[in-house]
Amino acid sequence: MNSKKLHKTTLSIASAALVLALAGCTSTGPAQYQPLALNTQEQDAVADKPAYLQPLYRKLFQEGKRNEVLNRMEIGTAAFYRGDLDLARENFDAALETIETVYADNEAATQARSLWHEEGRKDFKGEPYERAMAYYYRGLIYLIDGEYDNARASFVSGLMQDAFAEEEQNRSDFAVMMLLAGWSAQKMGSPVLAEEAYDELRALRPDFPIPAADDNVLILAETGFSPRKLADGMGHYELVFRPGKNFKEKHVVLDTGAEQLELAPIESVYWQATSRGGRPVDAIIEGKAAFANTTADLGRDLAQLGVTARVFSPALGGSSGQVGNTLALIGVASMALSANVKPRADIRYWSRLPDAVHTSTMRANIADVSQWQASYTDIDGNPVALQSGVFRHYQDPQGNHIVWHSSRAR
Repeated sequence: MNSKKLHKTTLSIASAALVLALAGCTSTGPAQYQPLALNTQEQDAVADKPAYLQPLYRKLFQEGKRNEVLNRMEIGTAAFYRGDLDLARENFDAALETIETVYADNEAATQARSLWHEEGRKDFKGEPYERAMAYYYRGLIYLIDGEYDNARASFVSGLMQDAFAEEEQNRSDFAVMMLLAGWSAQKMGSPVLAEEAYDELRALRPDFPIPAADDNVLILAETGFSPRKLADGMGHYELVFRPGKNFKEKHVVLDTGAEQLELAPIESVYWQATSRGGRPVDAIIEGKAAFANTTADLGRDLAQLGVTARVFSPALGGSSGQVGNTLALIGVASMALSANVKPRADIRYWSRLPDAVHTSTMRANIADVSQWQASYTDIDGNPVALQSGVFRHYQDPQGNHIVWHSSRAR
């Protein structure tokens, strides 16, 4: 190739790079969405709901499909905290229907993910720990209803969501799901399935007390506030997690009037948010961020090469000076493209989740938990005074009991 053709070729490449750089000047971060106006039917639906849920349902309709899964999760937990199981059931079912379309372990879901990938920045589907916790609450409702087989299936699905992050398969370490899958199998009369789940739990938590075969009371206590999602790094494209604010209680003791029960901490939701396959992660970086880094590195290399060629052009002769100028131009354009690609992290999160779950099982005949009291201590054993706290007692059709407590339910 002669110097004239080389010069034209390099100029064409430079022009293309500049066009790409200019095209990249618009941020690729999440767009701003205006709230949708409620139609008459939606207004009637909001008015028909309990007063404490009306703002959440209004938000559900205003934000539409983009935040439907998140808003269904928020409504579901708010209803579950109040003991409105019908509304909790309805909203978790709606959220999980969408999640299962994209994050099931089958070929159809794989295809759905390939089609949905670009929409992932827009429609909330949650991080793996959030999807797993949706199955946790749905599974608890199945347990309350005495549908042990469906409860077990829900907890096993939660384990799968914990193991499944985008296209990567990791080892699941969601201990509370293992416990509840074993408990559900135990209650449905499947000791083999129960032992399989408990064996997984033993491998993960060797010292955790396994339920006795004749235990009929399951106690779950949730403490603290949900992990928060924050955007970090250059361009705010890294998703990082921080503990919930104002969270101090680390240990729970229940006073039943007859005895003091120290509950074993079985799950840290914050740990689940910040780990993959049992390994901690510093940040979650989307594919576009890797692209931005690659183009930035390429740009720097090309710019440096161009400068080098320009400096040594007198010694090299010919068109090396023109080539150097062009390479430098391409490098600068590539860096401009990189600087303007801003795949901002999606920091929407399920705010009503707890920070941790504590549990115990026993054999007892429970009639009323209205007089039960909970006390808390921090990580150093110092007392933590809390003014809030909710107890719910359910007895399923087979006579088994579930006592659910939250220190921060709202």
